[in-house]
Amino acid sequence: MKYLQSTTVLERGILTSSYKKEIKNSIAREKGKSISKIKSFVFNHQTRQESQTAVILQVSLFVIALVMISI
Repeated sequence: MKYLQSTTVLERGILTSSYKKEIKNSIAREKGKSISKIKSFVFNHQTRQESQTAVILQVSLFVIALVMISI
């Protein structure tokens, strides 16, 4: 936390305007990080879901082909 050399007695304490600004900036940075984490999680989950679906379709087609050949 940054302190100004010219703070008066009334401006010292936990609820100074500079402290409030610092907290707001910190929250804004964290929100940005969490939103990007959520976006990457959704994208990765969607990619994994698509790949699992493709594997299931390939296996089922292989099983159908084996059944058709054995008949």
